[in-house]
Amino acid sequence: MILELLHLADSALPVGAAAHSFGLETLVEDEILSPSNLAPFLQDYLGEAAPLEAGFVRRAWQGADPVLLTREFQARRIARESRDAGTKMGRRLARLVNSLLSADAIRDGLTYPVVFGLAARRMGIFEEETILAYLNQGLTGLISACQRLMPLGQVEASCLLWDLRPALRHAAERSITPEVSCFTPLLELASARHTTLETRLFIS
Repeated sequence: MILELLHLADSALPVGAAAHSFGLETLVEDEILSPSNLAPFLQDYLGEAAPLEAGFVRRAWQGADPVLLTREFQARRIARESRDAGTKMGRRLARLVNSLLSADAIRDGLTYPVVFGLAARRMGIFEEETILAYLNQGLTGLISACQRLMPLGQVEASCLLWDLRPALRHAAERSITPEVSCFTPLLELASARHTTLETRLFIS
């Protein structure tokens, strides 16, 4: 199981995650986000958006209808760019997992958190490990994006990820609640405005 978990949670998994900043690029361009306030920003992210996303991973792992979960998750994403990113990454992950398992285990058209939960269940990965792996992978991806957008060194990035472990665990615990509220207007607006940037490093 540990090898399957490491494979699924690898931030370098070829699903296109590295091409998305989920609004961070806009915030950096607007000089709202910088190395000086990145830690509290990510702390707030883990307190708001992360439990919601992890909740969909958990419900998918537990066997809830993946199509309904995808519709509900997409309805909670105000910015089209964020919805599209989730769909594209979900499609690539589903196809990758189907190739790895040599079966049509996961249908097309599902959003990424739902596919992640389904994939982990198919691979025999335990529920709590799945949630923590998803959150850690997502947080690693955001920090990696920030390394390309601002002067953030590798040691600083690693220390930041390490220091956020308690907040990450708390987000995993909160995802157990069936209904998790999420209010992140800054990220949603930044994601929606991303296409208006004069130059862009990321797709979203």
